[in-house]
Formats: sequence, C-alpha cells, structure tokens
Amino acid sequence: MTTTLIIPQKMSGTGSIHDIASNMYDRDITFSLGCKFAVVRASYYQGKGYTTHKTETATIAASRRNSDYSHCIIDTEGNEYEVSGDRLVAR
Repeated sequence: MTTTLIIPQKMSGTGSIHDIASNMYDRDITFSLGCKFAVVRASYYQGKGYTTHKTETATIAASRRNSDYSHCIIDTEGNEYEVSGDRLVAR
C-alpha cells in the first residue's frame, strides 16, 4: 500500500525558487510501502523531483547526493527534517 502526501500549490509570485511547493500545480509525493521519508527537490527543477526512503541512513545519503540542489526532507505527515551528522532532526 502506498501513501500520498499532497503539497498544495502556492500562489504565483510568492515564496522563492527554493520552495518545494509549485506555483503551477499541487505536487503529489507518493511513498512506497514502508517508506517513511522523501527527499524533495525544489519545484524550480521540475520533473519528478523526489525520492522516497525507508530509513534515516538512506534518506541522509540521498540528501547528500542532492546537495547541489535546493531540497527538503519530509516524512509522510509533511514534517520537515534536516541532516545533523548521521541523524535526521525535526525542524
């Protein structure tokens, strides 16, 4: 079973290019079975723009691979996290 989190569309002309919310449409983040976290690239980069992960370790590795891009780590509830060493810490 999958879980989908919807990131609502933001109003045009608000925020910045670093936001994960798009000013053109809602973004659907689909978490595969057992996945708890997603690394979501800013909507500026378009395309699929996210990966989902089952563990903190895999999420941290994906975040580091995306370090050249504005991105955010979220969980299935939409809570945001940041990497602190080898841990995820809620913002």
